[in-house]
Amino acid sequence: MSKSIWETLSTIDCSEHIEKKGQFSYLAWTWAWAMVKDNYSDAEYVLEDDIVYPDGTMEVRVEVSIPKGYYTHDNGLIQPIMQSHTMWLPVLDFKNKAIQNPNAFDINSARMRCLVKCLAMFGLGHYIYAGESLPQEKATEESPEMIRAGAEINACLEKDDFYGAAELWTEWDYEEIKLIERAPSKGGQLSTESRKKARSTEFRMALNEAKGISMEGIGEKI
Repeated sequence: MSKSIWETLSTIDCSEHIEKKGQFSYLAWTWAWAMVKDNYSDAEYVLEDDIVYPDGTMEVRVEVSIPKGYYTHDNGLIQPIMQSHTMWLPVLDFKNKAIQNPNAFDINSARMRCLVKCLAMFGLGHYIYAGESLPQEKATEESPEMIRAGAEINACLEKDDFYGAAELWTEWDYEEIKLIERAPSKGGQLSTESRKKARSTEFRMALNEAKGISMEGIGEKI
């Protein structure tokens, strides 16, 4: 049985991507969204209408939708079944106080922080808001099977056999793949060239196909 969205995202270690501003910690939105898209290519977010209060302060809202499964439409296309959460956040200053009459920069910053806060509802970086330093899960250990799989994936990528590599790739979960694709200097199984190919459009398309995801006719809202 495949992992739920929460089980997948809540175990990702975000510690190297936390930014400090005064006494508060923020997860970099660019990295957070990249992590979601790496795991769920059909994920999307929508900036909802802002709310302006009588005192001039403002609240932003973001809705995030991530596919929890797929179904085949009558026309034969595979469509995602979305799970959605909406989050809200006041436009704040560096002291975490609501800003009266915020400018465009303040509003944009608040929207991106709201996006990250909404992603925490799916599990990504949730422990940051709980005041913990690391996700509560035992670290994944490298096994002989994982090492062999890494060598096989590397061999496929070196031959530009993206579909073969993708089939092997999908047999492992996120934390296991992170071990496999580490830099060679850190014990990873993929060569530098193979790691580049693993981030290519060709491989991502093969990976989507291996996961049973049709890219045809599926749009992306950002």
